[in-house]
Amino acid sequence: MKPFYVMEVLEKAKELEGKGKDVVHFEVGEPDFPMPEKLLSIAETLLKRENFKYTESIGIYPLREKISEFYKRTYGVNISPKRVVITTGSSNGLLVLLKIVSENYKAIGYADPGYPCYRNMLEFIGANSVPIHVDESTGFKIVNTFGADALIVGSPSNPTGGLYSGAELKALSQSAFIVSDEIYHGITFNKKACTVLEVTDNAAVSNGFSKFFLMTGWRLGWLVLPEEWVRDVQLLLQNISISPPTISQLIAVHCFDDDVLEELSEKVEVYKKRRDIMISGLKEIGFRVPLKPEGAFYVYADASQFTNNSYEFCFEVLDRALVAITPGIDFGENGTERFVRFSFTVPEERIEEGLERLYNLLRG
Repeated sequence: MKPFYVMEVLEKAKELEGKGKDVVHFEVGEPDFPMPEKLLSIAETLLKRENFKYTESIGIYPLREKISEFYKRTYGVNISPKRVVITTGSSNGLLVLLKIVSENYKAIGYADPGYPCYRNMLEFIGANSVPIHVDESTGFKIVNTFGADALIVGSPSNPTGGLYSGAELKALSQSAFIVSDEIYHGITFNKKACTVLEVTDNAAVSNGFSKFFLMTGWRLGWLVLPEEWVRDVQLLLQNISISPPTISQLIAVHCFDDDVLEELSEKVEVYKKRRDIMISGLKEIGFRVPLKPEGAFYVYADASQFTNNSYEFCFEVLDRALVAITPGIDFGENGTERFVRFSFTVPEERIEEGLERLYNLLRG
């Protein structure tokens, strides 16, 4: 299995910080905002009064109901709570889901460039996987299945921030089962993300509380499955994770309160402003940005003016400018040696500081 290169960059950055260096972090896709105060207050109250025990292996029913209601209110789709499974982080849920998909479909396709864990998870479970080359001509989106009868589709996507329309998702679903990774839903700019469940039932959804809901360390995700798959997923989860974190589930029930959702939506406007600052600065330095992100919090930039080896380039930038960025080769093999990814999950002043350091290194 290939390394998750962004973590190697982070580890090197932490090593430099341990020596007293000031590193600007553009590498890791983790929100910098604190969890909403209301949720923290609920957590404090729960810690004082609850004796936490295992829950049901597929999650507490009140949370499954809340997610079902959220789909009705947000997307206008009716999803039975029985189809919702709570998982220990979205990654754990996605891995289990892909195992079930691999037993029902012959070949699973994924975008290259795309989120590296898709490829690595498929390799881990021994699935027949099909990397599908995507590029800027299609907005880095899959438009052809190339023989795969199941597809992993991330929308908004990592690393490009591209967003699939309902029509695009429906077209793909007519020739393949869709595993829709919707972890960045809620973080979109100027347009709303479409869940695949709005356009087809020939699909399953992976989502979670880490990105929009700002609960990365609480390790909680969810799946929406075809009802006939719920029992199979339950059996796997019983053996792999026993049950999701109890306190995380009790807190997450309140993530869908109106005041919490309003507070979280305000953060999206901050991301949008950061995105614009990042893109403007990168272009001034000499990076080419082929796709303006429509969601998530990443900019996928062409660094070919400076390098044809994104891995070496990122470590050189880290050593010489103390700016941590992610090499494109983390996201596949399709032209990725000339691309790098920037995450804008730091305050505006840190974005400007990092851009200034890059300008001085590359243009000074």
